[in-house]
Amino acid sequence: MADDSSEVVKEQSEAVAAADLKVTGEGPAFYQNLAYGNAVANQQAMNQIAQAAVGKIVEAIISTSPSEGGAAVAALQQLMKGAQTTPPVTP
Repeated sequence: MADDSSEVVKEQSEAVAAADLKVTGEGPAFYQNLAYGNAVANQQAMNQIAQAAVGKIVEAIISTSPSEGGAAVAALQQLMKGAQTTPPVTP
């Protein structure tokens, strides 16, 4: 009986070791997928912010009358250029 129990313990130990190895091996892929998901969500949020900013700037340009002078239009055009640039990529 003692030989049988040591064999069972050995098999259980091997099964636990195999399961631990599987979980450890899958960890990097899980976190990489999580990082990709976060990057996509962040990009979507930045696109929504940029779209809202451009919409407000276009609204301001349209509502500016020619009698207000070229300086106001030039300033609004500079704002438009700034809103169109992409932010730097952060790791």
